[in-house]
Amino acid sequence: MSMKKRVLTLAIVLLGTVLTVSAQRSVSLRVMSMNIKEGGRYCGFLSAPYAELIAQYEPDVVCLQEVDQMTTRNGGRDWLNEVAMATGMMPYFCHSMNYQGGGFGTALLSRWPFYKMTKIVTDLAGAREKRASGWIYVQLPGGECVRVATTHLALESAQMTIQHLADVNKNIFAEGDTIPTLLVGDFNANEGSDPISYAANRWKDLGKGYGNTYPTSRQEITYAAQRLDYVMASPKTGWTVESYTILDCPDLSDHRFIVADLTYTFPNE
Repeated sequence: MSMKKRVLTLAIVLLGTVLTVSAQRSVSLRVMSMNIKEGGRYCGFLSAPYAELIAQYEPDVVCLQEVDQMTTRNGGRDWLNEVAMATGMMPYFCHSMNYQGGGFGTALLSRWPFYKMTKIVTDLAGAREKRASGWIYVQLPGGECVRVATTHLALESAQMTIQHLADVNKNIFAEGDTIPTLLVGDFNANEGSDPISYAANRWKDLGKGYGNTYPTSRQEITYAAQRLDYVMASPKTGWTVESYTILDCPDLSDHRFIVADLTYTFPNE
C-alpha cells in the first residue's frame, strides 16, 4: 500500500473514532437522600430547616424517608408542599399508611419536570408497618430522562429486607430495565450484609467506601456506626461518581444525609 493510501486509511479510522465518541450521550445530576426521622421530630416538625439545607446544596432530586403529611404530631402541617414551595421543587408524596389523622411515607422532590410517577406499598407478613417506595421519570434540561426512586426498606430481619427489595425490583424493572435508574434511601442494612449482597445482583452501589450514614454525631456514643443509606444505580455500567458527600446534621435527623453528583454515559447506539 502506498504512503498516500495509508494516510487516507488512517484518517478514515480516526474520523470514525471521533464520530463514535461524539455520538455518546451523557447526563449529570445531583441527588440527595434524607431520612428526616419521624417527620422531622428533631426540629419540631418544621419544614424550614430542611428546605434551607436543600436550597444550600441545590440538588436535582431529593429522596426523602419518614415524611409526615398533615398528622397530629406535626400540627396538621403540609410538610412536603411547604418544602416544595420554599425550594421551587416539584413534590411527589408516596403514602405508606394512615397515621395520626394524616399520612406517613416517603417522598421525592424534583427540580425538573417529571412526566410519570409510580408508587408501590409493600405489606410483608410480620412487618410492623406498610412501606411505600416511589419513583419518578425526570426530564433533564438536555431532554434525556432518568428514573429516580426513593425507598425505606423493612428492618425486622435480613430476610424481610431482601423480600422487600425483591418487590421493589420487580415493580421498577417491570417498567423497563434499560433506562438509567437510581434507587436511593434507607435500606436498613449495613454494608456487607445479606440484603446488600442481594442488591448487588441488580444494582451498583455508588457510595461504597465513602463512609457510614448512621448515626449522626448526636447518637454516635450510644449506637455503633453503620452504613444504612445508599445510592444504588442501574444499569451497573455507565455510571460515574463525581462527588459523594455525607452530611452530619444532628439537629435534623439520626441519619446522616447524602449529596451525590453523578454522571451517566449512555452506551453507543
